Amino acid sequence: MQQISQKIIDYAIWYYLKYYPSPKKFASKLKQRYGPQSELWEKYGWITDEQIDFIIKEKLSSIVLEDEVIKSKIRSYIEKWKSKLYIKQKLYERMEQKELIETYLEEAFLDWEQENLIREYKKLEGKFEKQKIIEKLFRKWFNYDDIKKLF
Repeated sequence: MQQISQKIIDYAIWYYLKYYPSPKKFASKLKQRYGPQSELWEKYGWITDEQIDFIIKEKLSSIVLEDEVIKSKIRSYIEKWKSKLYIKQKLYERMEQKELIETYLEEAFLDWEQENLIREYKKLEGKFEKQKIIEKLFRKWFNYDDIKKLF
């Protein structure tokens, strides 16, 4: 394998820690920035799939624990008042390990989901009729059975 420029490695680490992209998005961003069609390839050399795998497996694994990334993402979405289904969908899009997602979501969502649903319901309660409230809550990714329990 050809030597990877330290500048490319530094950028890869910075980008991963800032955005926590999926491996596929991460690879496409590195190819976009340091691929043969980019302006930077002449200065730093272009990056191959093999080098991207090396960066992910060797460089990032010593810095970033995937468990902590998943927990951090879940906390971030919870702070933004996102529902459990919404968070699960977003993390699945990232192609995370599904068992870890399920485990950490269950830990994080003991009573929070119901509290969030009640808070959203109270916002809509005086403004809309029952059916419209159910539709709006459902569109916000709340579980239909939990919504029905409110009524």
